[in-house]
Formats: sequence, structure tokens, C-alpha cells
Amino acid sequence: MDEFTISIPRERAFSTVAELVLGGIAARHDVTIDVLDDLQLALDALLDRIEHDGGDGNISVLLRIAADQIEASLGPVGDATAAELEQDAGEGIGLRRLLETTLDDVALRDRDGEPWVQLRKDYVLAGADG
Repeated sequence: MDEFTISIPRERAFSTVAELVLGGIAARHDVTIDVLDDLQLALDALLDRIEHDGGDGNISVLLRIAADQIEASLGPVGDATAAELEQDAGEGIGLRRLLETTLDDVALRDRDGEPWVQLRKDYVLAGADG
């Protein structure tokens, strides 16, 4: 399993860096464009929400790539993001619904006493039978 970590400022302009890193890593692992689109949409929405949380310092993005899945952990997230992710997705189109629709698993985890969001997207390699 390959693992990559980047740390970016919470300002929205820097989220593009995380998306470019994700795109480069996904391309190197022959991830399909559909999977990459889902991951980038989820990452973009989550980073946008984190920016509006008003926290200080940087946000870390840890990416883990295996033969059949990509995992991302983002954090620490603010209380408002954590609260939104703890709620049921309901009928509205909010962050929780978007993440649950585009990804295979979304979880809020405690890491060093702070909330982090853990994401997982399963995939089949481009060109693989199945």
C-alpha cells in the first residue's frame, strides 16, 4: 500500500493542490476517470466545508492507495464539519449525502483528540476484467 501525506493551508485556493496530488497518484495507479471524478468531487466538497469551519492552522490529507481502494483521511476538522457528518444524511443535499453518494465509506474518527474524516473509494483497475 502506497501512502502520501500533504499539509495545506485551510484557504480554498490551496485545495487545488490536494486535488492535483490525488489526480497524479490516481493516474499512476491506473484508476478510472469515473473513480477519480468521485474522489475529487468528495474531496472538493469536504475541503470547502473545512475552510468555512474557521479553524486555524493547516489541514492534512493522508492518501493510501491499495490495489482495489483509495483511502483518504483529512483533519483536523472543525466542530461544525464534525457535527454535520454525524447527522443522518436525510432528504437534503448536504455534505453527508454527497460523500455517501460518491464514496464507499465515510467515517468520523478521533485522532490525537481531534476529529478527522476518513473516506474510502473501492475501484477496479482501468482495463481489468470484472
